Formats: sequence, C-alpha cells, structure tokens
Amino acid sequence: MRELLTPSHREMATTAEAFLDRAGQAGRTAADLGIHRQTLYYRLGRVERITGLDLDDGADRLLLHLTLKAARLD
Repeated sequence: MRELLTPSHREMATTAEAFLDRAGQAGRTAADLGIHRQTLYYRLGRVERITGLDLDDGADRLLLHLTLKAARLD
C-alpha cells in the first residue's frame, strides 16, 4: 500500500480514490477525471498490481479507500 502513496504513483492513487468516492461507478469516474473509460480500467488494474488488492472484493476496496483518506490527514 505504501508504494501507491509515493509521488511516482500519485495519478494511480488519485484515480483509485475518485473511483471509490463515486461508489465504483466507472462511467461517472472517467467523466469526472476527463479520461476514457478504458484508461480508468487500465489504471485500476495497475492499482491492483501495485497494492496486491482485489478491487472486486469489498473488504479490499474499503481498506484502500480508508488508506487513501487517512493519507490525506498527514
């Protein structure tokens, strides 16, 4: 998880947070980020590889979302 929070992965973290903030609604997330939906899926796949989490799993989504929000408190 720490690797996702590094400056080199800022775009991936921002994408994941936006996706989770919008309850996993891919179309809305892509539109709000101004990216193609396929780009969103690519980035989310990278997030899964970086973190080792499965975004199809509710507990993993919650863990990621909480981690991203807690990182903003620092």
